[in-house]
Amino acid sequence: MSDQPSQRPESGQPESAAPSGFEPPRFAAPSAGGTPPQPQPQYGQGASGQDAYGEPGQYPTPYGQQPSPYAQQPGPYGQPASPYGQPAYYGMQAEPKTLSIASMVCGIASVIMGWLLLPQVAAIITGHMALKREPAGRGMSIAGLVLGYLCLLGYGALWLLAIIGITIAGTTSGSGNMY
Repeated sequence: MSDQPSQRPESGQPESAAPSGFEPPRFAAPSAGGTPPQPQPQYGQGASGQDAYGEPGQYPTPYGQQPSPYAQQPGPYGQPASPYGQPAYYGMQAEPKTLSIASMVCGIASVIMGWLLLPQVAAIITGHMALKREPAGRGMSIAGLVLGYLCLLGYGALWLLAIIGITIAGTTSGSGNMY
């Protein structure tokens, strides 16, 4: 004797009896385990013959597990419940971040085109306005402010040195004094 299961099913019913509406396949490939293939349930029915769709909010448990005692109730208006226990918000509008984005874009533009000094001023003004009006875009407005102030300081110092250099060069070359 071996520990292998017998080759014949021991269901107590003759093999020719099939559930109503079920037609057995004409050919079934032999299985490796030695057990005959089990008939597949009809579409829309579970393995035990029950309706797989059941009541709304009732889902079959996979692999024959017991239902969880912490099962979630279906959401309002037939919406599925959120898997993390939080209410699902559909159609909630995002907070505006226009000034914050403008401040950050002007701050980045001031790094590239800082010699104009216009993007720095725009980044600083829109950054301060965004901090007061848009709390959701706080990070972008701070980035615009930092870039605006640093570029204003750096390019402002560059413009100041250029003006001082030009004035010194203009006064020494025009006087004609030689040392």
